[in-house]
Amino acid sequence: MSEVTQEFPRETILIVDDIPDWLETCSDILGDQGYQILTTSSSLEAVKILEQRSVDLVITDLTMPDMNGVELVKHVQARAQGCAVIVITGYPTVDTAITALKAGASDYLLKPFSPEQLTFSVRSALDKNRLRRENQFLRSQIQGMNQYGDMIGRSEVMHKLYEDLKRAAVMDARVLLVGESGTGKELSARLLHRESLRKKRHFVPINCAAIPGSLLESELFGHDAGAFTGASEARIGLIENGDGGTVFLDEIGEMPIALQAKILRVMEDGKIRHLGSTKEKAVDVRFISATNRDLGVMMAEKTFREDLFYRLNVINIRVPPLRERKEDILLLLQHFLSLHSKKQGTAPLEISTKAQDLILRYSWPGNCRELANLAQFLIFADRDGVVDVNDLPNHFSVEKGKSDAEFNWANLFDLPLADAKRVFFDQLEEKYVKHALLTNNWNISATATASGIDRRTIHRIINRLDLKRPVD
Repeated sequence: MSEVTQEFPRETILIVDDIPDWLETCSDILGDQGYQILTTSSSLEAVKILEQRSVDLVITDLTMPDMNGVELVKHVQARAQGCAVIVITGYPTVDTAITALKAGASDYLLKPFSPEQLTFSVRSALDKNRLRRENQFLRSQIQGMNQYGDMIGRSEVMHKLYEDLKRAAVMDARVLLVGESGTGKELSARLLHRESLRKKRHFVPINCAAIPGSLLESELFGHDAGAFTGASEARIGLIENGDGGTVFLDEIGEMPIALQAKILRVMEDGKIRHLGSTKEKAVDVRFISATNRDLGVMMAEKTFREDLFYRLNVINIRVPPLRERKEDILLLLQHFLSLHSKKQGTAPLEISTKAQDLILRYSWPGNCRELANLAQFLIFADRDGVVDVNDLPNHFSVEKGKSDAEFNWANLFDLPLADAKRVFFDQLEEKYVKHALLTNNWNISATATASGIDRRTIHRIINRLDLKRPVD
């Protein structure tokens, strides 16, 4: 065995070949590239070397006297995690190529090959190996990140959220969770319940925006038989079902104002009354509410009761948007990819450095929900186990986040027309609404009248873009 070292070695490559000329040729080519080179003419000796030191890449001839190349590949895969293998041979067959690649070889080179072919194959194998290690590191970071329920994150804002949730969980006070759509407000509410003294009783989520206003009262309070057309039998409501536990009022800002008064009364008296009944029932529930709307603006417009707001807002916890926790984005994506890969029975995808860069630069208007959807899309679109720039949806290469002042028109014109229209409209909508709000001194009703956009849509845009009224 001989060893060629460099003054500033990079990755270590072990070359295994029982033909001295090929051993010397490969060693010279790769040594000149700055790699640290180890050589041996014996597969069994190669196994000993791998047991004694760390090696980044093994290049082995397929036909060896003591252990063939495929057996060595299998040994590396089983015992030298993080080491790539390139198989070379002067007697190629389709079967041997398939066998080597199935065993875990990164590439399969045919003798004779040029220095350029060898160098390209080595660089590709080491790049993939480096990428695999980086992604494995990200996945390892996820282990232990679930220190508070199912929430994942190491950013400063997430640590603050963890602390706020921990303190609030053990109290029986009402909590108002505020944040954009898709940030994880319901997950936070479930964690509050899970860590509370009420954890052995029901957690009852109620999406105030998903239930039609005409049915919401019946769903919340229940009804007696004959209370209205179609009520053939009595039914308990969601609040009563949560007796002793936690009731989560999601999207509380969407609750009709007439119903807000009845919820307020439950909070004040601790009693409910079925529709069609004159009898009251005592209930003991902890209310946790969530909204992505500005309840302060809604109170000023008389669309949300001020007295209900102060009942709900005993403890106020803000759930941060994804763009404020950039260091968590890749961790979360790896988490979602791992979850979906397990369901599909496939290996977790690796994410290239360039793809990571675009993912981090994206503004994530849909927050964690959009990130989870991206993971599913990437698994669907996967062809080679690696997520590269071309695998990402088209808008990732165009939308650079809120910091970019103008379009990159060249990139925009490269998109299909439907995608280009959507991206252009999103940018136009942002600039238009910002201008309209400033022109109308942030009066929502005046802005809606002047722009022809309904107030609910304006609120949605304000929340999505996290717009703030300028301080006078």
